[in-house]
Amino acid sequence: MNILTGPPHHGPVAHLADIPLGLSARFVRPAGRQAVGAHNAPRRAQGPARDRHIDLVPVTPPEPATGDQLLSSRPPGDRGFILGGSRREWSTVKERFGDAAWTLALELVRAGIVTVRCEVADDLTIGAPVRWYLTTAGRGHARLHHDARDEQNQRLTRTLERARADIASLPALPEGIARQDLQRLDEALAREKTRPVPAHRRIAVLTALADDLCLGTRHTSTRAFSLAHTRDTKTWDDADRILRDSGVPATLVQALGLHGRSRIGLGGPITATPAGQRRRLDGLGVVLLPTATSDLHLQLRTHTLIMVENLQAADALYRALEGHPQPPGILYHAGMPSREILQHIAELGAQADRIIIAPDADLGGTRIATAIWNSLPLTARNNAVICDVGQAPGHTQQDPWPPNSPIWQDLQAMLAGPAASLAQGCLRRGYPVEQEGCIVDTVLALIHTTSS
Repeated sequence: MNILTGPPHHGPVAHLADIPLGLSARFVRPAGRQAVGAHNAPRRAQGPARDRHIDLVPVTPPEPATGDQLLSSRPPGDRGFILGGSRREWSTVKERFGDAAWTLALELVRAGIVTVRCEVADDLTIGAPVRWYLTTAGRGHARLHHDARDEQNQRLTRTLERARADIASLPALPEGIARQDLQRLDEALAREKTRPVPAHRRIAVLTALADDLCLGTRHTSTRAFSLAHTRDTKTWDDADRILRDSGVPATLVQALGLHGRSRIGLGGPITATPAGQRRRLDGLGVVLLPTATSDLHLQLRTHTLIMVENLQAADALYRALEGHPQPPGILYHAGMPSREILQHIAELGAQADRIIIAPDADLGGTRIATAIWNSLPLTARNNAVICDVGQAPGHTQQDPWPPNSPIWQDLQAMLAGPAASLAQGCLRRGYPVEQEGCIVDTVLALIHTTSS
């Protein structure tokens, strides 16, 4: 008398010592019939075990609601990973979930979403995981997930297209905003349309900014902007960072009231001439001037120009280099430079023998460095170097970017541009580095290297 022993790829039940609660182990074997009383432990014959792999499956079929509940409890990125492939090698699962991978895999098996394949150890216990497969029920969840994702992607595409059309058809530019600023916002919106995995939070912030510009809405702060669009002051309290990472000019952010009016900071041997009145800025620290200052012209009276993203970093550099035999000129540009600041950068850059561009070492900094480089006259670009503050040995390591963050894709795209070395450093580290803690050491080392 013969009996069938399970699905085509499963042999008999494997009675191993450490099978997790609620699960059963089945040998992996081609379809066939086994005689009653067939061995249900790995067979040996003068050498290695013949049955080297088992699949973990539920003892009893789970309720469909169990899978729904487990998947809905996971973040969207996790759901996409679980349902995004019919099989996942264990190295990929481990890279995604780290130490939580095994616990999650067992939960998914109990819920009927996946089957986990493992090796059989020599002591007849469960060995190393090899991969997981979506079950029939898992493939059903995947189809529903993909259909919902496609519908959502179409909706996001329509939202982005509407926002681009609205800013393109503005009858008049808002005060203090140039057509070039709107072009940069349009480019940021267009980039979101091409992502394989949509960045929902970034799309929401960008389209909200576009809507407010078109409606003439102004807020009192970033939190007020968040409150108006999400009914919560903290939902988008990082909107400044999101917009900076997206390459949106500071003038647009300021026009909506998310932070104060645009200013440029100047320090060192620089002469400022607003409306025909010459003012030497030596010895005054970093002097802040509104970018709307009428008829402002700048003269660099030294060889080196350093451009810094953050005011505290600019102050630190000024103090560190004040006693230098040939102190550099320092320009603070407040994040993504506005059109007016880029014009001043080009003016000073044309006068410099050496230019150091020193942003934060992250996606926003890479975009900023690219915008500054592109604003320089062609001859000045030959004298320019982009500084990576992440190379400083004493920098503070911050939280890594999530594996599904759009930052990875955007940094990869920046490898083809002038800030490729900075983008490569960011990708290699996997986390942002802010310049305040290490800019002095990094720039001093760079000055010494380029001087020798």
